[in-house]
Amino acid sequence: MRSRLLAIQKGFFTVIHSRKLANKPPRCPPHMNELPVPCGPWDPWYRQRQSFYMKHFLFGLAWLLFSFGMAVYTDSLYLNWGPPDFPSPPSDMVEECEDP
Repeated sequence: MRSRLLAIQKGFFTVIHSRKLANKPPRCPPHMNELPVPCGPWDPWYRQRQSFYMKHFLFGLAWLLFSFGMAVYTDSLYLNWGPPDFPSPPSDMVEECEDP
């Protein structure tokens, strides 16, 4: 009984599988005719996109310079461009080392 059910199931699936394959068109390899072809001039669109990107770049650069300048101005960053502004300790607090 079990072998008969398996045979019926196998026959059923082969019929369904063959019908699925029959409805599909044959696969053809891609070719250059399927690529999109531009219609009209590309220059206005290109200039519009580039101006959009340039505005964002300049805004980001201005924000970076502003935030870096504010960090230096508020002494959040010390970049060691020169010696510190505060004086050295008094000479009586400094221990002199003797060379042997």
